[in-house]
Amino acid sequence: MLSYLVIGLCIFLLLVVIFFSIKPISMGIEARRDIKNNAEDENFNGDIEASMVENNNDKKLQISDEIIKLSKLKNEGLITEEEFKKAKNKLIN
Repeated sequence: MLSYLVIGLCIFLLLVVIFFSIKPISMGIEARRDIKNNAEDENFNGDIEASMVENNNDKKLQISDEIIKLSKLKNEGLITEEEFKKAKNKLIN
């Protein structure tokens, strides 16, 4: 009889603890979800800005690479000075 009373009291205490801990646990989960969503939004915005900068840098590198190639062709005598200037102006503009 005493063991049933102890088991019943333990179950009751367990239910009380669960009842009072549900609210803080749900608040913690919600806060973590909000932090994650904010971080994803910031990353998304940062990724867009980074990709725009990266694209501009890639274009500049591609243009400079093409000008270097044209310069090599001119130095080797495969294209004339006029052709080099026209191609360079075309790349820059």
